[in-house]
Amino acid sequence: MVDLITLVSGIEFRIRELISRYDAIQTENEQLKSNNEQLLRELDELKHSIKQLQYKNQIIKIAKAIEKEKGSTNAKYLINELLREVDRCIGLLND
Repeated sequence: MVDLITLVSGIEFRIRELISRYDAIQTENEQLKSNNEQLLRELDELKHSIKQLQYKNQIIKIAKAIEKEKGSTNAKYLINELLREVDRCIGLLND
């Protein structure tokens, strides 16, 4: 009878230990999910920032090409490229 009581108390102890580990893992999982969501938001912000900087870089290139006398062909090419990008953006907005 004593062996049976010892066995049951050992099982109860292990079950409590497993529940404790489960709760700790659940807490860690929630923290990781929260961290992941934050990192995804930061990634989206950085992607947006990169696109804005690329756009500004294109405008600077166009302005510099227009300033040069010999750069009229290059300027036309850059302007046409920019117009294609604007048309593509408008097409995406219409969909």
